[in-house]
Amino acid sequence: MGVQELLIWWADQGAAKGYRNQDLSAEDALRAPALRSSKAQVDWRVSRTLLQDVRQAVPLAAMSLSHSGGHAVCASAPQGWEVGADLERIRPRDVLRLAEWVCTPAEQEALAGLEGAAQQERFYLLWTLKEAFIKAAGLDFPADMASVGLAFDGKAQWRLRAPPGHWRACSWRLGEDWIASVAWRAPAGGVVRPQWRGGAACVLPTLAILGDWATTGQD
Repeated sequence: MGVQELLIWWADQGAAKGYRNQDLSAEDALRAPALRSSKAQVDWRVSRTLLQDVRQAVPLAAMSLSHSGGHAVCASAPQGWEVGADLERIRPRDVLRLAEWVCTPAEQEALAGLEGAAQQERFYLLWTLKEAFIKAAGLDFPADMASVGLAFDGKAQWRLRAPPGHWRACSWRLGEDWIASVAWRAPAGGVVRPQWRGGAACVLPTLAILGDWATTGQD
């Protein structure tokens, strides 16, 4: 079996200085004038600079882009793959209340059993994982958020809840402030090795793997 690359690219606010309107796709060129707030403009410039950088590096790849708080990630995979990525900044929120909206009873119970930073981290792991599946599988947001995620298998392990087919997903913590998840479905017959890279001349923060899951479903 061949080794196939799933690349995940990172950009911070420094990427904004490389933004150029002429590099935008036709669709993005129409969207750009609608941006009003300075926050939205920074997110836009960072994410679109990263997207252009990735397109130049792997022009025929399947891609999924996500941005949050002036930072962005972009997952790129071989053509024919289904891939979704999500990035969120960790910030204090009423996660138990939010979980009622997007999580299963089992996921809510697991969150309720945690406190403080551990509870926040687990919530953002679940949120980004669900968002990654929404993008990869073309599901509806927010209606389908509770239909994907994690389920306890009764053996002190969590298993992946995914759409039909053979799916894999990983979640990472990036530095102190960020959590990202990527979900993908690849054609059979290859070993997939996710690799992180700094995009748009940005330096990767410290990475810590939070979870690596796979389903056993068949297409």
